[in-house]
Amino acid sequence: MRLAHISDLHWLDLTGTRFTDFLNKRWTGGFNLMTGRAKTHRHEVVIAALDAIRAQHCDHLVVTGDLTNLAFASEFKAVKKILNSYFDDNQMTIVPGNHDYYTRESGKADRFVSCIYPTLPGDIAFSFDRPWPFVRLINDIALIGLCSAQPRPWFVAAGRLGQRQLDDLETVLKHDEVSKRHKVLALHHHIFQVLTSPGERFRHLDDRAELLRICKKFDVDMILHGHNHDFTQLKCGNTILSEAGSCSVFHATHPNRKGKFNLYDFGAKGLERIETWHYDTEKAQFTHWQTVTPAEIPNAPELT
Repeated sequence: MRLAHISDLHWLDLTGTRFTDFLNKRWTGGFNLMTGRAKTHRHEVVIAALDAIRAQHCDHLVVTGDLTNLAFASEFKAVKKILNSYFDDNQMTIVPGNHDYYTRESGKADRFVSCIYPTLPGDIAFSFDRPWPFVRLINDIALIGLCSAQPRPWFVAAGRLGQRQLDDLETVLKHDEVSKRHKVLALHHHIFQVLTSPGERFRHLDDRAELLRICKKFDVDMILHGHNHDFTQLKCGNTILSEAGSCSVFHATHPNRKGKFNLYDFGAKGLERIETWHYDTEKAQFTHWQTVTPAEIPNAPELT
């Protein structure tokens, strides 16, 4: 069983937008685009990643958020069309990032759900009154989608699951069809600090300690996430935390920051190896970068 994992596509499409659409938090996002972000995150790199993933014959694609730059409907529609040209809806699990709920308006409209999941996913019916969490049963894997994204004030990119979603996650993990499988969570925000910027506390998952408590209680195998545009693989107890980086970065001086994606190979006993591929600007394609086994993944630092 092979899962592919991409994140932070930051697909830009301003079709049909107006000047007044930027008279909110999008003003800062628009400024970032003009000062280089639009050149850093490129459509052709995302397409190269999807080409490489398809060539590796993956069973399922996990996308851990930030599909868009500014949460415009045009961006959601464009990126969903690209993804569907490679994978059917039942072959993908997609969760939102902070850029997908960039403004209060986009959050109120719940544009991510309406554009990405017109029919909500899930292979087990729960009586929740919200879309998250949902469960995909893929052979011996129970893949659980979570939403850590919500509209936040200017210059804040932190995430939060909230107590109701955490309570519902416990309900999911208790289910017989989930408990007997390898349990993999997918969300956008990271758990442990890997960057040294002074604003890091405005970026991570606010209720990360509670999430880790649940993972330990129910012996969760993996958490897949994005957000940092970096390469991070850590082990917290029996749970492996794996970041895909950003699959759209055209060029970066540090190999950890290059466009990349992960492939996870599962066997009867669980995760066997993680392959990481990154973008080669000279070849204009993704190439294999490194492979690690669970035993080689370092332990996470103390949560502060």
